[in-house]
Amino acid sequence: MYYIIDTTNNGIHREPNRRSWQSTVYKTASAAKAGITRTVKYYQKAFDQVDECLAQGKPDYHAPMYNAYRDATEPQFKRMHKQFASSYEIVHVDEYVEPMVTRTGRAPGTGKEITVTLPLSQVGGCCDPLTETYWSM
Repeated sequence: MYYIIDTTNNGIHREPNRRSWQSTVYKTASAAKAGITRTVKYYQKAFDQVDECLAQGKPDYHAPMYNAYRDATEPQFKRMHKQFASSYEIVHVDEYVEPMVTRTGRAPGTGKEITVTLPLSQVGGCCDPLTETYWSM
């Protein structure tokens, strides 16, 4: 069993054209490599569509995959360089240690200032006490 790791943030990578309920674990290293190839092709298609719109004189946001293009190019999303295969590596499940993130902020449910340490994959999700979703469940 293998993971695809995004080397820009050391997090587990999820293919952009894969459904959210599908697993991020691959049975073989070859399957994981195919996942990297699919990801690179997905972002390359987004770049090609934006270039085509610009060549026609249209604004770049007219491209159907403009949001994928923004994911790969704009630094405020902290997901830069998704279109390069060198941004990913394949790691065996037993060798991967997920990085922990410590954040301080105001909890939406109580209004108190709290410090939270969570795995990188849970930041911003329903298990993060610094999000509204955590308090509304």
